[in-house]
Amino acid sequence: MAKRVTITDVARETGVSIKTVSNVLNNTGSMRPETRARVQEAIERLGYRVNVSARAMKTGGTQLIGLAISDFCQPFIPYLANSVVTAARARGYAVITDTYSGAGGLEQVIPETKKLAADGWIFFVGSPDDISASVLKQPYPLVVVGDYDTRGLTDWATMPNVEAVRTAVGALLDSGCRRIALIGGTAENACPDVADESLPETTSTQRTRGYCQAHEERGLQVDWRLVRNATWVQSGGRDAVAHLLDDADVPMPDAIMCLNDALAIGVIHELQRRGVRVPQDVQVVGFDNVPDAEYCMPGLTSIDPHVDDFARHAVDMLIARIEGSAAPARKYVTSFDLVRRASTR
Repeated sequence: MAKRVTITDVARETGVSIKTVSNVLNNTGSMRPETRARVQEAIERLGYRVNVSARAMKTGGTQLIGLAISDFCQPFIPYLANSVVTAARARGYAVITDTYSGAGGLEQVIPETKKLAADGWIFFVGSPDDISASVLKQPYPLVVVGDYDTRGLTDWATMPNVEAVRTAVGALLDSGCRRIALIGGTAENACPDVADESLPETTSTQRTRGYCQAHEERGLQVDWRLVRNATWVQSGGRDAVAHLLDDADVPMPDAIMCLNDALAIGVIHELQRRGVRVPQDVQVVGFDNVPDAEYCMPGLTSIDPHVDDFARHAVDMLIARIEGSAAPARKYVTSFDLVRRASTR
């Protein structure tokens, strides 16, 4: 078995002190650029790897953040993960990820998080079932990102779901649209005047509420025949709009509000396959403003909830807890913009 390369080996190879090698590894200290480059080259050539266990014993931490996410089936999740990695690196931390999906939700990965050497974890919560006290009360610092209230049990970063959709749908109504379909929405119990408080508050119900409010503010009734539930992936958007267009009892929409960009990408694909022109015949709006939105044909108009800001605040809140903050649990809500591209007129 090959001997593990140590920081001492790197220092000996380059003729510098162990402290200098440590500064290069941590991107700290002051030295000539050529010295830093020489040490970095030796680190890579010798195959030096940080001994996480030794670092933890010495410093009490690993400089690692854990990120628990659902899966990679739709583009928002890798976009969020990349944003967390970028924010963590800016603070000198690396990120390890674990995924969950299907039955069991976040509960699946709780045992694994306790085995992995992260100083704290960010949990992306995709279902109200994942917000139980047993999930939120962990022996390590924890921040939740998503749309489900943590009830003061942990720090929480979320998005302005109701306000953002209300603004986007309102803009469509103000431009003259009157038959706006909603893909990914819930049934009438999400509408404010008939809301069922016994039902869990989900991302879908929040965004559907924004759709309802935009109509109500203009004295308009929602046509619930145009509201279709769907799995929030590309194929879900494709299938939902196909069923909508095949329903002879439902009028052709003049615009479609999709509750995430994956749905919108699927919707545009199906509309174009059927010869329906976007935006001339039907305008389409998404939510998340993932990188793929810009490169759709046509480019997708989308609500930008500032995912980079979302991730940065989650990372900052977590590092504050890692460093010992005992302040009351905090909530952060991002702002948003409506980014207009060619899928709307």
